[in-house]
Amino acid sequence: MSVFIPVFIIGAVYAVAAALLQRRLIDVEKMYETRARMNSKTKDLMALAKSNTDPKLLSEKQKELTALSMESMKGQMKPMLIIFPVFLILYYVLLPAVFSSGATVTLISYKMSYRLFFIGVAFVVGIVSSLIASAYDRRRLKSKYNFGLLAPSFKSDDMQSGQSP
Repeated sequence: MSVFIPVFIIGAVYAVAAALLQRRLIDVEKMYETRARMNSKTKDLMALAKSNTDPKLLSEKQKELTALSMESMKGQMKPMLIIFPVFLILYYVLLPAVFSSGATVTLISYKMSYRLFFIGVAFVVGIVSSLIASAYDRRRLKSKYNFGLLAPSFKSDDMQSGQSP
């Protein structure tokens, strides 16, 4: 019996379920709102740094930015408390119980362990589902938030003169 299809299905179902759970647990709109506030505070901080403002004020602004960053990270890590243990159970308990330890999958004339194939499928399907969800969120929230990079853009003359941002 080939293990390719069952392992592929288990990996894909895990990745899709993880993506759906992540969507359910993360408040996407709050995440983008926090990102927009971080962008604004970063720009303010850079302007203050360029104008040689009082170091105490710079330190206070940096603490505000750090607090926002921590808030954002906490919100994004919540789903991992569920998703990662499920992955470990699948990888160390379910897969070895279903397939023999020597089971392999052949993919384009490359033979690999079924566990490695499971990780690859979960990774690829997870990335694709995340990209699709991100594109959907961007389209849905485009008018409400600025989707620029987290860091402000710097003028090319600042870089050419050797000044660091």
